[in-house]
Amino acid sequence: MTKEKEEIRKELLARREALSKEIWNEASKAIERTILRSNIYKECDKLLLYADYHGEVGTITILEEALMIGKQVYLPKVLEGFEEARMDFYRIDSSYELVNGYMGIMEPMGDPMRVFDYEKCKDEKILMLVPGVAFDREYGRLGYGKGYYDNYLVDKENILTVGICFGYQLFDKLPTSDSDVKLDFIVTEDTPLEALNALKY
Repeated sequence: MTKEKEEIRKELLARREALSKEIWNEASKAIERTILRSNIYKECDKLLLYADYHGEVGTITILEEALMIGKQVYLPKVLEGFEEARMDFYRIDSSYELVNGYMGIMEPMGDPMRVFDYEKCKDEKILMLVPGVAFDREYGRLGYGKGYYDNYLVDKENILTVGICFGYQLFDKLPTSDSDVKLDFIVTEDTPLEALNALKY
């Protein structure tokens, strides 16, 4: 199973690297427009986002729009010094607060006063947009193999999780393991807004 996952990762990452800037930009903008027009985005109290890296679906338009209208926006930071893969989300008020972090990914500086406290806000409407290497139609996700998102989400069922990816990253069925956390929905450049708007908190 692990070997099969690695083969899929290798194939998909190579395909992502080969994607032209024009196609990447067009597809990213289509996905961002769908998210920004959706009810789940408009209604969310807190938005857990990511800074795109090495050809992942772009998120800068969502980030800037959410900050401009005053949404509470959090981005992940990888935590060092733990045996298992761990990350936390930290609130930012500007993209200028992001610094070069783990693997060259832009991250918050990690101010402990700005950490996302799930226990204090789990009754609010929390939307997380999740990156990945591949996804499937059963809402499975294949990440980069470290387990950061799986470990983070394992005990946070009240977070609404939406994977965002390009159409070629969506499979009918991916190989899975017991530690893989299912998402609530997947959005590609071809997802109709009506389908996303059927999703509720």
